[in-house]
Parts: sequence; C-alpha cells; structure tokens
Amino acid sequence: MKKLSHKIYAFEELCIGYLLVFIATVATIHVIVRYTFGIAYDWIDECSRYMCILITFVGAGVCARKGSHFCMDALLQYVSNRSKHFLKVLANLVSTLTMAVVCYYAWIQIEKLHRFGATTPSLEIPMYIPYLPIGIFTAVIAVHFCIKTYSHIKGFIHNLPYKGDQGGH
Repeated sequence: MKKLSHKIYAFEELCIGYLLVFIATVATIHVIVRYTFGIAYDWIDECSRYMCILITFVGAGVCARKGSHFCMDALLQYVSNRSKHFLKVLANLVSTLTMAVVCYYAWIQIEKLHRFGATTPSLEIPMYIPYLPIGIFTAVIAVHFCIKTYSHIKGFIHNLPYKGDQGGH
C-alpha cells in the first residue's frame, strides 16, 4: 500500500511540474506569435486558466498531505504534547468538514453542468470537465486531513511526543 501511495504522491508532484512547464511554454509561444504575426488564439488563454485551476487543487492536496498549509501555531509552543495533538485534531476536523462541504457542492455543480450540456467558449469541451478537479481534489484533500486527524488522535491517546507536520509553516 505504501508503494502505491508513494507512486500517487510522485505522480501528483510530477503533474504539477509538467503542467507548469506546459503553461509557461505555450504562453511564451503565444506571446511570440501574437507580437510577431499579430495572431492571437483564445483557446490558449482558456486552456491556461483551466490548467491553473487543476494545478491549484492538485497542489492543495500535496500541501495537505505534507502539512505545509498556512496555520497559526503560536499557541502550540505553550501547551503540552496532548494539548498540541488535541488542537491539531480540532483543526484537521474543521478542515476535513470544510473540504467535504466544498466537495459536496462542487459535485452538485458538476452534475448540473453535465445535465445542461454547457460547453466552454473557446475549447468547446463540456463545461463540467474544467470543474472536475474541484470535486476530485477537494475529496483528496479531505482524505489527507482525515489521515492527519487519525495520526493526531493516536498521538493524543498514547501521549506521543508532538513532532509537528512535515512541511513548513
């Protein structure tokens, strides 16, 4: 199971990197073509926008897994290990519930867009496709926060030393 999860994590990070390189390359070529030949393609802007949405949500999942989201941890310096774990459980539960609510409403919106058959203006792909990363990756983020919650519950119950999260704050 760990091998599979490490492969998924590596895929997420590679996906972000390659998408950023793709957007930068296409945007650079688009600027050169626009200023050299006076030709502009609307689909490039639209595609870049949707790729940025995808990168944002994949990156948020990576940050949730690594624990590198912004957080206020000044209080954690002054409380016991059990209290640190308890506060992290509360914060992760709130984050999990928030992502679950966003995920729920994202899937409602995706279903409506699918039902109505709307398409994007330039690419003319079904409009629900650019919304899929929101529904998929808010669920992934919620799972990551659940995993963090579980590890802090174990730390609270067994009074384990608080090591902090892997990422920076």
